[in-house]
Amino acid sequence: MNTNFNLFAKIASRSFLAWISIVIPGIILSIIGLIMAIYLLGNHPGYAGARAGGMGALLALFVLFTVAFWSSLLLVFSIAGFVLFPSMASGYTLKKTIFLVWENKLGDFFIGKISSYLDKVLLRIAPLEGASDATLKKQSLRELKLEVKKDGDTNRLQKRLLNFLLKKIRLEDIDWHAPREKIKSEILARCKAYVGEKLLPSRLWIRLAMILPVILMILAFIYER
Repeated sequence: MNTNFNLFAKIASRSFLAWISIVIPGIILSIIGLIMAIYLLGNHPGYAGARAGGMGALLALFVLFTVAFWSSLLLVFSIAGFVLFPSMASGYTLKKTIFLVWENKLGDFFIGKISSYLDKVLLRIAPLEGASDATLKKQSLRELKLEVKKDGDTNRLQKRLLNFLLKKIRLEDIDWHAPREKIKSEILARCKAYVGEKLLPSRLWIRLAMILPVILMILAFIYER
């Protein structure tokens, strides 16, 4: 148990560093881009209207795109970056954490947890055997999430990973009217397949998202200063 705790602490710290390494540069780029865009757009007449609010602001923003396309695009992307980069960082971090869990031989911990949840959930939904597959699937997922939530032996990171895993595996074509053991073995097999096939997630889209504002800054500075 102590070994698992130490490994999860190590994984959590590495995952947090990965999140920070994406969010901080992304937010810095967004701030720089926002300041630069406002400075460049301040020289255009439409900018005053864009600050007015309402329909006038929308029309002024449209005019700005026609007379200062690169600066306007930089402005929009920089504002979006305050949401985009944390979101991309969270998605990447969850995948990286799954990879680290499997790399550190902790996959059996999650498979064991999901197995124990399924034992309880499938027993509870047994009276609904006459319901449709869609109803059984919806009820099962709700019950599984409830089991994760009320599990006092897992920390917040482990619960996030369990919910992520349950969300990612395909349950649409499960035969929910099959015997409980067959349903359970099929779901566990899919969990193992999903985690076992995951490689270290790529940062390609994150790198592209960070390169784009730099390109927009250069284009806006060249053409609209």
